[in-house]
Parts: sequence; structure tokens; C-alpha cells
Amino acid sequence: MENEKDKPTIVISDHPEQAHIELLKEKLRYKQALRENARKIDHKHVRLNIQADALPTKTYFIMNSLAAVIAGYGLLADSVAVVIGAMLVAMMIGPISGIALAFIDNRWILMLTALKTLVLGVLMIFSIGFVLGLINLNMPLTSEILSRTQPTVIDLMIALAGGAAGAFASISPRLSVAVVGVAVATALVPPLVASGILLAHAEFHHSANAFLLALTNMVAIQVSSSLVLWVAGFRRGSNEQVQSNILEFIKRNAITLIFLLILAVYLSTNFLHMLQKQMYETKAKTEIEQLLNRKNNIIDAIQFDQQKEYTLIRVVVRGDTVPTLNQLKKLNDLMPKDNRDHPTMVQVRFIPVQIIEGNYQFNTDISSDEANRLVVQ
Repeated sequence: MENEKDKPTIVISDHPEQAHIELLKEKLRYKQALRENARKIDHKHVRLNIQADALPTKTYFIMNSLAAVIAGYGLLADSVAVVIGAMLVAMMIGPISGIALAFIDNRWILMLTALKTLVLGVLMIFSIGFVLGLINLNMPLTSEILSRTQPTVIDLMIALAGGAAGAFASISPRLSVAVVGVAVATALVPPLVASGILLAHAEFHHSANAFLLALTNMVAIQVSSSLVLWVAGFRRGSNEQVQSNILEFIKRNAITLIFLLILAVYLSTNFLHMLQKQMYETKAKTEIEQLLNRKNNIIDAIQFDQQKEYTLIRVVVRGDTVPTLNQLKKLNDLMPKDNRDHPTMVQVRFIPVQIIEGNYQFNTDISSDEANRLVVQ
């Protein structure tokens, strides 16, 4: 047999040269990654992509109609997941990006084409919502539908950020426009469908507010997209002096900027009005709960009914102790004025409850906190 000492032995030595080579390779990979991120924007390629997406193609109408149907039934079923899922097939960012590029590039033919595509898409989605509302007229209006009837300045800020993200994705070679397009479509398709459904239910005021939300989102997305494209150098025919001139950008987007300013003022007023109303209702509910949630009484419901000259608060109380007139008078004295600076009146509807219990040695009355927990359950 062969002696163990006679077998060949392989000795691996860690030379400093090998570590140096690995370090150089890592530095080379890092520089390659930096070059990949630093690639210049291909303006010609981006322009062609935006122009192609702004055309009124069959794909555009088919995909948006399917998105409208899915979103419509998601709204009627009060399903957030279905509404968001509908945006995976929507294609609403294309014509808005086309309008943004047309304004900053002074290309009016592209602007008219993109505007035509956007208007036809909006009318189609709104009409599908109206038809779905007529077909399902017996179904109640869900919270998903009604949540799109109170546009505020917060919605405007969200749309501005979404439009900027969409424009940045369209010019970046390493980002996908499709992902951002889903977020943008979420701000457009559901409110348009909700507006059509509400019109079918003859809720004209709510329908107008939902359409206003969609219009606000469209204008905000276009303005922020134009700003991102402008900063990225999309200024066809511009010279060196114009490239850093913000006045030129304002001039080219004057119409939408004025419209955006008007919307911002109106939506800010809406937001302040809503905030004042919420603060008033919270304060009124606190006073009512502190005074009427006593002993075994439980507040079942509190409803605010705004009349022309006052606000009537209807309170439903269940329990075994009837609220007294002195309690009601004290409660009316404590009530704050509503958000219109009008007086508040409280009306209590008492539902007697018979409590049957044994001969216990312990106190079985409940506190106001326990009563609130029972109402929540």
C-alpha cells in the first residue's frame, strides 16, 4: 500500500495579489453601476413613446373600458381590492403625458391629438359608470363611491406627486411607467365611474363633486408632468437662455396653471370647511356622551341634520333611566355653534330597556366608558 506520506498534498496560500485583484473587480463593478445610473436621457426615444401612448388606439379604449367595468363593480361591491386591481389594465396616463409634452414643446398638433384621446376616454369611462348605475339601480351607494364625493386640497397634492412620479418614470431608462401608471389611473378611473353611477342615482351634487375630483387629478398630473419634463430638458426649439427661464415654463403652461390655482383655492376652502365641521361634530358628540352615557343608558346613534337656520342633533338612547328635561336643557346650553355659526339643538329619542338581574351583592351599574365599549361592539 502507498504510504500516506507519499501522497501529493495541495497547499492553497492566500497571496496578497489575489485580494488586490478581487478589490479591483469590485471597484470595476461599482463604476459600471454608476455608469448605468448616469445614462443620459434619450429625448428622441422618450418623445416617440409619449406620442405613441397619446394616440386614440383600439388598445387604449378596450383596456380603459375593461378597467371601468371592473372598477364600477368594485365600487358597487364596496371592495377596495377590486378597485385597485382594475387599475392594472387602465391606460389613462398616456394622453395626459402627451398634453404635458405638447405644452412644453409647443406642439399643438400633439396637444389636440392627446386632448381628443383624453376626452374620448373620459366620456367612455363616465358612460360605462352611468350604465352600470342604471343596471344596478337597486344597489345602495357604498362608502367607496361616497368617499370620492369630497375633493380637498389633499387630493390635489396626491395627484401632483403621482404626475411627477409618472413623468420621472417615463424619462428614466431604469424605471417602469406601468407601475406608476397604475397609481395615476387609480386617481382617474374610480372617480369618473363613481360620477356616472351617482348621476344614474340622480345624486347630481355628489356626481359633480366626483367629476371635479377626476378633473382636479387630470390637471394636477399634467402640470407636474410638464414640470418634470421641462427640468429634464424637453424644450423643443429652446435656446440656452430659455433653458433656465422659469417664466417660459409659466408662459407655456399658463392655461393649466391658472386653472390649477383656481382649483387649489376652491379645494382648500372645502378642506377648511370639512375640518371645521369635523371639529364641531367631535365636540358636540363628546358633550352628549358625557351627559347621557350614565348608569345603564347607552347612546345608540348620533345624527347631525343641518337645517337652514340651525343644526338638529338626533340622539338615540337605550336604557332604563329616562333623560330629564333639565338634562336636555343643560345639554342644549353646552352645545357649540355649528360650522356656519348657527345654533345647535338636541333631540333625544329614548328606547326603554328592561334589565332583569338577580339579587346581587355587587353594584352592576355600568360607567360611561363601559357604555361606549358596548356601543362599539
